[in-house]
Amino acid sequence: MAERAAAASDAEEPDMENAHTPSDPLMDGDQAVPVTLPGHSVLKPLGAAVLAILGVGAAVWAITFDVGSLDRPGAGLWPVTLGSALAVSAVVFLLFNRDGKEGAFGREQIDALIAIASIVAFIVLFQHVHFVAGALVLMAGCQVAAGARKPLSIAVTCVLATAAAWVLFFVILGVSTPL
Repeated sequence: MAERAAAASDAEEPDMENAHTPSDPLMDGDQAVPVTLPGHSVLKPLGAAVLAILGVGAAVWAITFDVGSLDRPGAGLWPVTLGSALAVSAVVFLLFNRDGKEGAFGREQIDALIAIASIVAFIVLFQHVHFVAGALVLMAGCQVAAGARKPLSIAVTCVLATAAAWVLFFVILGVSTPL
């Protein structure tokens, strides 16, 4: 009788060694099946929509400048090109990235927000202050988003990259600015 009671109590207790926690992937044969938490399946479409809106917004805003042509580029040519490329990339991402690996909000999403904020700051500064101020902020934001953490290294790279961009766009290509 005591043996039956012990066996029954053992059957009722879950095996904690093999218990599945919600953050662990489930095993389906030889492959791990990712666990998606409720609400996380909306992150990819939302992210793609935000990038598409930013790309279209940048392209529409840049059209207000002189776009010019490839042989005589105006101030709006490159922003129109990059904004359009961003919008197209977001749509391609939305259509073809179906891996089901939506994760929690973490460092990668924060880095993406830093990069987007630096792009928006570049646009505002370029329009109201000057190219140099906007380019410095853009370079710093992109470096931080890429993982750079040393302020001196970020500052030196920002100055050198901004100087190189200035020479390329305004001296060599002769791009005119609206300012």
